This record gives sequence, C-alpha cells and structure tokens, in this order.
Amino acid sequence: MFTVGDTVFYSSNGVCVIEDIQERTFWGEKKLYYILRSTHNEALKLYYPVETAQSQLTEIVSKKKAELILEQFKNPPDPWNERMQERQHSYQKILKSNNHIQIAKMVNTILRRKIELESQEKKLSSGDQQLLNQVLPILYKELAVSLDISVEVVIKEVEQLIQNH
Repeated sequence: MFTVGDTVFYSSNGVCVIEDIQERTFWGEKKLYYILRSTHNEALKLYYPVETAQSQLTEIVSKKKAELILEQFKNPPDPWNERMQERQHSYQKILKSNNHIQIAKMVNTILRRKIELESQEKKLSSGDQQLLNQVLPILYKELAVSLDISVEVVIKEVEQLIQNH
C-alpha cells in the first residue's frame, strides 16, 4: 500500500503524487481511493481504488532501471513494420504491458524513423506522431524523477544517445 506523499507511476497518466487516501462512493459502491495529482498535468486529479485485483499503480523506476531505460537509445531501431494497423496494434500492446524497457525500444524505433523520414523531407504518420506526443512526456518525466534531473536534461540525453549511435 502506498502512503500520502508517495510518487507513483500510473499507466498512461504517468508520474503522479498521492495527495490523500479517502473513502469515496463511485457507481454506488463505497471504497478506499488514492487521490492522485498528475505531475504532467497538475489540473488532473485522479481517483484510484486502494484495493484492486491488478493495480496499474507502480513505484517509480529506480535510478539503475532508469539508466537501463536510457541505454535503449544507444541501440539500433527494431525492424519497421510498414503495415500501420499492425504496427499500431503492436505498440498498444507494448504500452499496456507497462514494460519500460519495451516502451523505450518502441520510442527509440519511432524517433529514429522520424529522423530518417525528415532527412528525406517526409513526415512521420500522424498515428506514430500522436503516439510519440502521448508517450514522450510521460517517459521523460519518469526518467527525470528517477534520475533526479530535469526533463530538459533527459530530452538532451536521449537526443545525444540517438545522434551518437
């Protein structure tokens, strides 16, 4: 069980702080809920049940794990699937897995594809760009919190790793 003040990772909502734990009634059922505040969007207040079969709340990755995640940006991209629907389906499965290493590999592949296309004066598909817009702020924020650095430093680090490898 988490406590008030803990920083947690909440699936697609990213890094959140537990502001309170309260009993609330939703859909006619009274339960104990974590009251979460998103660090990505401070106006966003979330309620998450304290007791649930498969919690989507996890601890923030450790500094060591964050460093392993960053290492993924040194690797060449995974093979690009030209079939957009298959690619998007595969990416959604990766996101649902909450596996930070796999998410970083996916982001690495998409970012490298974007750079390749831009060198040919082309653009990434809107679906792939939308996915980056959704995932990057969350990934960068968690890495920043875990490594105790700013998001801007994380962004520069990722850009340098991709450029140098």
